Amino acid sequence: MKVLELTSSDPDLEVIANWYYQQWDSTDPNATLQSVIDKISSFDARTGFAAYINDELVGAGEIKHQIFPKHSDYQYWLDGVYVPAEQRGKGIATALVEFAIAKAKNVNWPALSLCCEAHLVKLYESHGFCVVDRDEHKFIMTHRLTL
Repeated sequence: MKVLELTSSDPDLEVIANWYYQQWDSTDPNATLQSVIDKISSFDARTGFAAYINDELVGAGEIKHQIFPKHSDYQYWLDGVYVPAEQRGKGIATALVEFAIAKAKNVNWPALSLCCEAHLVKLYESHGFCVVDRDEHKFIMTHRLTL
C-alpha cells in the first residue's frame, strides 16, 4: 500500500469527491458534487492524500488549517478520512492517519485535531489522539505533535 499527496489536477479527485458527497455532503441542500470537487481541488490551506493498493484508489483524507468559530482553540485538522466499505479491514485508515500525522509534523504543526463519531474514537486513540471536547454527538480529539 502507498499513500500519496494529491494535486489539484489529480484524476482521482472526482472519485474522492463522490465518496465525500455520498458520505457527508449529500444531506446539505446547498452542496453538489461539483461544489465538493471544487472544495477538495483547492489546496490553499489543505493537503489531500490518497491510499492505493496495486494502483487502485482505496481511501483518502486531508489535513487542513482552518479555524471554526465554535472550535477556535483547534486550528489544524485531520478530515475526510474515508475508506470504501469493500476496502475496510485492510489497514487503510491506519495508513491514512499515519501519513497525516507525519505530514503535520513535517510542516511543524503543534497539534492535529479531528471530529469523529463515537465508534471511531478507539481507532484514533490508537494513533495518539485524545478526546478533548464534544460537539453534540461527535467527539473532538487532538494529537499533540512532538517536533
